[in-house]
Amino acid sequence: MKLSSKAVITFAICFLSLSASECFATTYTFTVRCPDSSLVYEWGVGDIDPGKEYLRGVTGTKFPGCSVGDYTDADSYLPKERVSHEAAVIQGVPLIGPIFCGIFGC
Repeated sequence: MKLSSKAVITFAICFLSLSASECFATTYTFTVRCPDSSLVYEWGVGDIDPGKEYLRGVTGTKFPGCSVGDYTDADSYLPKERVSHEAAVIQGVPLIGPIFCGIFGC
């Protein structure tokens, strides 16, 4: 198996960085359209990755009355809100997340 020089450099940077999980993180981006405004909502997940459809549902719960769709480049002009890592995923769990984070901090 032959690796490209770009792949080798990327791996080296990730390996040497203080937070290797950042390098292997997955990002899920959605467009949220509400009656009075729209925005791009981006989830950055690390070791805990519940999946795109779960995070789409959590995003819909966070913004009731709004539609949540896949992000497209046509939505790049919208304001962006980004949440990341395990704490964000825990906070997104309806009812339990805010209680858990209130007790243990997220």
